Amino acid sequence: MKTTLVLILIILLFNEVSLCQHNDAIVNPEELQFIIGNWAGTINAGVRKFTFVLKFWIDDGKVLKGTLGSPEQDLKDIPVNEIIIKDDSLKLDISSIQRKYYGLINKNENVINGLYIRDGQMNFPLILNRVESEVILKRPQIPVKPYPYKEEEITFTNMIDGTRLAGTLTIPDGKPPFPAVILISGSGAQDRDESEFGHKPFLVIADHLSRNGVAVLRYDDRGVGGSSGDHLNATSDVNSEDVIYAAEILKSRKDINKRKIGLIGHSEGGLIASIVANRYSQIAFIILLGAPGQSIDEILYQQNEMIRKAEGASESVIRQYNSIQKQIFTIIKEEPDDSLATEKLRSVYTANRYQLLSQEQKKIIDERINDLLTSYFRDIIKCDPSPFLQKVKCPVLAITGEKDLQASPKENLAAMEEALKSGENKHYKLIELPGINHMMQTCKKGTISEYSEIEETISPLVLNTISEWTLVNTK
Repeated sequence: MKTTLVLILIILLFNEVSLCQHNDAIVNPEELQFIIGNWAGTINAGVRKFTFVLKFWIDDGKVLKGTLGSPEQDLKDIPVNEIIIKDDSLKLDISSIQRKYYGLINKNENVINGLYIRDGQMNFPLILNRVESEVILKRPQIPVKPYPYKEEEITFTNMIDGTRLAGTLTIPDGKPPFPAVILISGSGAQDRDESEFGHKPFLVIADHLSRNGVAVLRYDDRGVGGSSGDHLNATSDVNSEDVIYAAEILKSRKDINKRKIGLIGHSEGGLIASIVANRYSQIAFIILLGAPGQSIDEILYQQNEMIRKAEGASESVIRQYNSIQKQIFTIIKEEPDDSLATEKLRSVYTANRYQLLSQEQKKIIDERINDLLTSYFRDIIKCDPSPFLQKVKCPVLAITGEKDLQASPKENLAAMEEALKSGENKHYKLIELPGINHMMQTCKKGTISEYSEIEETISPLVLNTISEWTLVNTK
């Protein structure tokens, strides 16, 4: 408590003082040796833990420079726009991502005790310790070049709205044409590797399959990497159109067997795969990884309960969160007018105290609400995979993990089987793998905070199940 109070005073002090050491100020290198080097610390943000790395050096012009990185978030070398040092106090401004850091430097112990401030409002204690080298998360499955297959950068266009998608196609060595799969990412704006928590699961899947004779196309979601468009304004219908145009590109190639093009969808990507298989009869098979079988809102209710229970929340706290969540989802589904929905959601989020909040607090609440009222979320919260799964006629492989806390294996596999049986699909296989989480990792608890702590990106059992089933169904 005492340290926090001191840091608050430091923050107030920096708001009053003039510049002491700035990024564009010439410095005496000997006076700043105590700060030069690499510093690392961890923030515990509820269900997730993030490592932060700060690097300080003096460039050739004798100017103090710094960068911020966070390997679990795939953030690397983000410039620190302003560095101010006053005695043992430190202020950093990383304006490009709206972050600040205030700290107290203990030169004897090589420690900086500080507060990491996100969007001007969210404060997290962050203790930085000097480290000898750059912090690199151990991810042994990430493939290293040169690869034993060809890799090609490609682009394709959704001809309905003109959105340009960019991706990577890996092509096996050997005699073409090859069977192929398109990888479809889960919720959120994902890059072509589905990078998260320092892992690159789609890169690992592509590498594994292409080493086993299958071509793989993975691409950046709308608004990410090399792709144009806006992910938050893309509904499931729009995302499924993107996949169809990806399949068309593969069909046009002589090195791809156009009769053996399948889809692999992770999480929400499994829903998109089912929609595409309905609308595009030339899909040869689909593989669903941790995919929904129940309606999305029901999955999110269960997810909230399972994750909070795994983290030790009491039954009363879980019931309270469930009640708030149901109120929020009901408003989103039943109130089509954004202005009216915003007012109702403000009341739920703040227990009818919105007008009593500060401007900064109102801004944070409104940003959350804006995310919920996007075309993407309004659409996905109403989605039910069952009608699409009932009409899927191609072979289906569904893999889920016994410790999946984001899409409960028991309920979702049961819903998938009911839908596939109802549609008289005779070619499906549903597998629940022991000790596997939603990210398809071998785990102990299945919690989200565990994802980044596990070095394994995808269980070899999952990879082998995918490749063996794909090769059997593309003979």
